[in-house]
Amino acid sequence: VFILLFLDYRNFIHLGSARVFREAAFQLLTDPQTVQSLEESLDAKFISTDVYDAIHREIGYIQKKVQEKQGEIAEKEKEIDGYRLEAKPIVEEFDELIVKANELFELDKFCGDCKWKKKLTCNGRVSYIMEKYGDSIMKARIGTLSYPQCRKE
Repeated sequence: VFILLFLDYRNFIHLGSARVFREAAFQLLTDPQTVQSLEESLDAKFISTDVYDAIHREIGYIQKKVQEKQGEIAEKEKEIDGYRLEAKPIVEEFDELIVKANELFELDKFCGDCKWKKKLTCNGRVSYIMEKYGDSIMKARIGTLSYPQCRKE
C-alpha cells in the first residue's frame, strides 16, 4: 500500500484514492486540535523549522561561550595554584611566628571569656581597644593580659 502511495506521490502512477488519502492526512495533521492532541500524547511540542534553527543556533552559541568560560576557569585555577605556592612559605612562617609570640607573650594564658568589669569580658575589652585605638588583636590581647582578671593561672 505504501509503495503505491509513494509511486502516486512521485507521479509514476495516478490513483485517485491515494490523492484523497494524502489530502485527508494533510488536513488532519494541520488541524490545531489534532496537533494539540498529538503534542500531549507524545509529550512534545511541534515547532517550525525557523524556530528550530533559531534554537539550534542559540544552543551552539551558548556551547561556544561555555567552552570559552571553561578555558578562562582553567587559567584562573592555574593562577590560583601559583598564588598558593607563593603563599605557602609565608603561611608557614606566620604560623611559626604565632607560636613564638604565644610563648614570648604568654598568649595561651589569655582568658577571653573571663569578666573584665561588670558585664564586659576580656574579649570585649580587646574588641574595645581595637575599635577605640585601632590596635591589632595581638597588641590588644597583650595589653589586656597585664590585668590579672584576664589571665588564666
